[in-house]
Amino acid sequence: MNRREFLAGGAFASVAAAMPAVGNNCQPCCGGMPKLAPPPQPAQLNLCLQWRLIPTTGDINAKLDYLEANDFQAVEITSSLDWLRKQGPCLMDALKGRKLFLTTACGPSRFDYADRAKNDAEVEKFMPVLEILGEMKSTGLIICPARSKPEVGLKELRADFVTNTGKRLAEKAAACGTSIVLEPLQRGETPFLRQVADGAQIAKEIGAGCKVMGDFWHMSKEEPSFMAAFISAGPLLAHVHIASLGGRKVPGIDGDLDNYVDGFKGLKFIGYRGAVSLECVWPTKGKDANGKPIQPSQAERHALIKNMVELLRRQWAEA
Repeated sequence: MNRREFLAGGAFASVAAAMPAVGNNCQPCCGGMPKLAPPPQPAQLNLCLQWRLIPTTGDINAKLDYLEANDFQAVEITSSLDWLRKQGPCLMDALKGRKLFLTTACGPSRFDYADRAKNDAEVEKFMPVLEILGEMKSTGLIICPARSKPEVGLKELRADFVTNTGKRLAEKAAACGTSIVLEPLQRGETPFLRQVADGAQIAKEIGAGCKVMGDFWHMSKEEPSFMAAFISAGPLLAHVHIASLGGRKVPGIDGDLDNYVDGFKGLKFIGYRGAVSLECVWPTKGKDANGKPIQPSQAERHALIKNMVELLRRQWAEA
């Protein structure tokens, strides 16, 4: 048994211990695992692209047309206040009558400054963002509480986020009809929040207006089991990011490494119906005469996206 297999066993044991008994007649099945009720609704694979990754030029309607024509169900946008103010109303109008839904808004954030005024300024910066996201009926605002070198101790940071910065944002989000969505990162990016279960626990402590997400790329470095990680979040899981597991490119680029079946089993187990959104970089084709990376053409990007959709649909069916 290798380290990952050992940790995976521990992860599943922890999940089993944390899951509540279902009804008075719940009896352990063989192996001592409890029988658990099925989710209220069966899971759905709702594929999603971040706005910047939609491989088409043109206006908002052209981008949404692309998503609908290529088997996507959701769109993820930026959390830039300027973008939301300028493009948000047009996007809301363009989404009317479509089957697409607006999922999260993603952008940089941090609340780990030693200077309390800086943390307060970060909170205030996102208040109008949450108001707009609420109007747009977005799933929520992705929040990363800390980056690579927090200016305060982790215990102090956690206490302040749960009772102050994160709490204030969550309360505002709930009042606006949306949420903040905590994103666990990986080592090298943060020492604070690196596993989905930790994010779920913080969300529970904060309360209404706070959810958690999982990112397959980050999880591949931090989680012993994709499936157990998603199950640990349960109904608090609001969003999922996906990328190839070798180089964080479009799924399918890294061949056999790009296996998401275990994670999809976890999503099916909890009845997940949110978005699975591509967050990645495009594969480049060497460098040009000026030493700059040669980016793929729109046609090449479309081919990569089409291959990804086929791969993920097939693995979802296998899960």
